Amino acid sequence: MVNLDRRKLAAPLFAQAAAFVVVLVIGGFTGHASKTPSPAPGPGGTQAPTATTASPTASSASSKGAALKLTVRVIKDGDGLPLPGTQVNVLQTGTLTSVVTGTLNPALEFASNVPAGQYQVCIQPPIGWDSKVRTTHVLAGWICSPADLRTSPQLVTFRLSTSLPQVGQ
Repeated sequence: MVNLDRRKLAAPLFAQAAAFVVVLVIGGFTGHASKTPSPAPGPGGTQAPTATTASPTASSASSKGAALKLTVRVIKDGDGLPLPGTQVNVLQTGTLTSVVTGTLNPALEFASNVPAGQYQVCIQPPIGWDSKVRTTHVLAGWICSPADLRTSPQLVTFRLSTSLPQVGQ
């Protein structure tokens, strides 16, 4: 049987703990402490069009002024792959910084409070769905629509229809 001397083990243990604390302090001073993981790829397999990483809820809306409600609604024309669970990403216009992400609920809606500002509201529907709204544009594989929330809450509506040819055509 091997006997371990606890006194000899204590010094390396405290040294390792002290080194870990130093790493945490350095990370805090250099700004590395606030990183969040990248969002998972959407149904199409492409990454969200972000300049920085996204968070699952509005990022510090209260610290940036009044928060306004943004509602995203999808109207579907036709049958295709299911739309509930479709990724939603709200990006700040200009910087494309992700402000909030989430998914469409079974009613094909998503809502969140965001700081007052101008945004690009983006969705990534499954393959086979295309936007029928002229004000939308494609950004890194996502369908996006501008939203101006500088003064009041906004509803952003996407009208999607299937783009795959039907059997027999």
